[in-house]
Amino acid sequence: MKSYVKKIVVAISMSCFTIAAHAELKVANAWVKPTVTGQPVGAAYMQLTSDKNVEIVALSSPVAGKTELHSMSMTGNIMRMKRVDRLQLKAGKLVELKPGGFHIMLMELKHQIKEGETVPISLVTQDEAGNKATVSIKAIATAPPESDSDSHMHMHH
Repeated sequence: MKSYVKKIVVAISMSCFTIAAHAELKVANAWVKPTVTGQPVGAAYMQLTSDKNVEIVALSSPVAGKTELHSMSMTGNIMRMKRVDRLQLKAGKLVELKPGGFHIMLMELKHQIKEGETVPISLVTQDEAGNKATVSIKAIATAPPESDSDSHMHMHH
């Protein structure tokens, strides 16, 4: 009986630690652009705020074979996209993943992402002490706001 109670106490303690680790990163307005049949890539956007300095060090999603962080920058009059290995989140500072800026690329899509679909995305963060935490996000597939339309940009990868 004592062993059973001890296991329950340990399990509860571990779940509290996990909840505390997740609480350090707040996610708002997570969304994914819907795709068309056969489209190999998609993109996800959101607003992130951390209670302490952390870095996003890994990402994954069951809808994609590869999930990566990317940034956009202008070179002359050409918009260029490049992979980013880590994204720093400073304590209390809002970081926006948005069209034309930092964003999450969902590559090697396993199926079409339809309007209204919920897309699970996991972010792995690491704090300054090297502690890692995984944050699970449910992004909704929806059309981008009109002001975020980047259809006029010429992009190169």
